[in-house]
Amino acid sequence: MTEQVVSNLPSPRIPGLDAEATPFLSVGLGLTGLALGLRPRLAPVPLALTALTALLYRDPERHTPDDTSVIFSAADGIVLDIDEIYEHRFLHTDGLRIATILSPFDVPVNRSPVSGVVRYVEHVRGEYRSVTDALAAERNTRSYIGIQTTWGPVLVVQMAGPIARRIVCRVHVGDHVEAGERIGTVRFGSRLDLIIQRDSIKPLVRAGQRLMAGQTRIARVVPL
Repeated sequence: MTEQVVSNLPSPRIPGLDAEATPFLSVGLGLTGLALGLRPRLAPVPLALTALTALLYRDPERHTPDDTSVIFSAADGIVLDIDEIYEHRFLHTDGLRIATILSPFDVPVNRSPVSGVVRYVEHVRGEYRSVTDALAAERNTRSYIGIQTTWGPVLVVQMAGPIARRIVCRVHVGDHVEAGERIGTVRFGSRLDLIIQRDSIKPLVRAGQRLMAGQTRIARVVPL
């Protein structure tokens, strides 16, 4: 069952890790300590599972440069493709789409690529094709986050893959977001599409390039 969660409530967390990891790590470390006391040879098993949990739930602090002339990557991953499409949900015009694929071991946290106001949020249930499938963008389960900036609209599309079934959206319509601010999470491999009005930007990345959310400059805003 696909689940979409909308949450922007702060939660206690271990630095560098998502708050959702805290109970899992607590249990894992507790079992490791118990095994060390009773069966030391078994201790590596819960310890390894705890380490894997910490890997999958990474959420490092990032400091995004204060530069409104560029658009930053919204996800860690590799650029799958850059193409032109007509975007009818939020932009209502021709847009440039920069698609990024995230492996299960990439940081799963999505960040706002720009500063602006959230004007559109929608969740669409669908299939779970491979995120590299040509039909994934139209058929997979996905969430849309539309952000209005001072120079134009930007649409962020969080997309679930064959393993990922839970999309977390941390923003609501009317929220103001800063570039680099956390806006959502999709774990265990996913795709994130960034769609921007075609004549508003000049791309700075290419297919196959590795990106870091809130750090990599993926496009420059073209002055009107």
